[in-house]
Amino acid sequence: MLDRKVVRLSAFFRVPSWVLPLWLIFSFCSIFSLLMWQQSTGAGLNIFDTLISLPTLLILAPLMIRRGMIGRGFLLPSAPLLLYLLFTLVSMAWAIAPDYSKTFRAAGQVLAIFILFSYLRFSGNTPLLKRALMLACISTAVIGAWHLVVVYGLLQMPWETTLYDGGRIAEMERYGVKPINSMLATLLVAPQAAMLLGLIIDEDHKGFRALGLVALAVLLLFLVALERRTGQVSILVAIIACIILYRNRFWYTVFGLAVIVSATVLIVVPEFILSRGLSWRPAIWLSTLDSIAHSPFLGHGITNRVTPVTVFNDEVGVVEHFRHPHNMALSIAYFLGIAGLSLWFLIWVPGLLRKLQQRAESQREGYIVITLLVGVAALMFDGGDPLSPFHFDWFCFWVPAMLLLSSQAVTGQQLGDGRDISLVARLFPPFKNEQV
Repeated sequence: MLDRKVVRLSAFFRVPSWVLPLWLIFSFCSIFSLLMWQQSTGAGLNIFDTLISLPTLLILAPLMIRRGMIGRGFLLPSAPLLLYLLFTLVSMAWAIAPDYSKTFRAAGQVLAIFILFSYLRFSGNTPLLKRALMLACISTAVIGAWHLVVVYGLLQMPWETTLYDGGRIAEMERYGVKPINSMLATLLVAPQAAMLLGLIIDEDHKGFRALGLVALAVLLLFLVALERRTGQVSILVAIIACIILYRNRFWYTVFGLAVIVSATVLIVVPEFILSRGLSWRPAIWLSTLDSIAHSPFLGHGITNRVTPVTVFNDEVGVVEHFRHPHNMALSIAYFLGIAGLSLWFLIWVPGLLRKLQQRAESQREGYIVITLLVGVAALMFDGGDPLSPFHFDWFCFWVPAMLLLSSQAVTGQQLGDGRDISLVARLFPPFKNEQV
């Protein structure tokens, strides 16, 4: 009797089939381009939580529990992520003046996108997920195109000027362009360009493929305009990733052309690549390593506050201060020690190695691998936050890493379905004939 009433109630509140695609596409398009048009950091985080975190944690997570999706096969691959988030939160106990609200919020947001990606895979909506990701990258390209038009077209700045430079910020803002630090803009655009490349390769619809190619051209032009070597390295890493994944003559040819173009630029316009020298990177990394040695195993504890890296000189003393180590691995080792760094590697390295070992003809998630490789490469030069609320570097690591981990977790649960029963489902068995 009770089961019948529940079934009737669930049928009454049944969600129309068009709601999920509409919500997903709108949310992804908004979030992927959010940092390019939202002026307020606080407002941006509120938008992310409203569109992604709250619906996922309050609706999809309980739904996964009720349907018995969370079992041993799901939890085992998820363990490195859960332990990393837990250890990060615990590390605030020995950190100096940590920002508790930011760190807890960051953990919740990471968990939300992991649950969201996992639910979409469990419910058979992987094609929808890929289509939403493609449209999201295209939406970023649309805004990027407008920024290029404003800076180099309407404001008539010479192409030699780095995007957003030139001291005409007020005029840019009048056209709705939010000037962004070139390093942060690279961390946002480079992995999205890599993701779009992978999605285009696997796209069967000619119209979407053509639209994706145009958007990819815009994102690549955007990276060139930023003149960051991290962006240049990202393009090369994406090509190498495609060679490893697909192993065909086309990508060998593209790699050869990239080498020729790079050599030509180095000879004709060397300042385009060499103008910034080593950008203090060796000195920053050595200083960070010295700080890590003071607490190598558990780290100094996460703070989510700016912890400057100080570069010294034996003769002059303090030479320069930097906001972070400009290397994600060193940053994690500083805040979370070897323990945290090991958990971070376990989140993505095993899954990445499995994907790289797949046969070229069976690759169906190359877009995740390309994005993650490009993102991690970028973070080795410009990364700095082990766990922060939604920010530019999320597209380099948390988005592709959660896509990868959700694939592992869902596959693990599906392979174990029938051999292990969800512990949660034992406590809360799903209703028969439940429809949501």
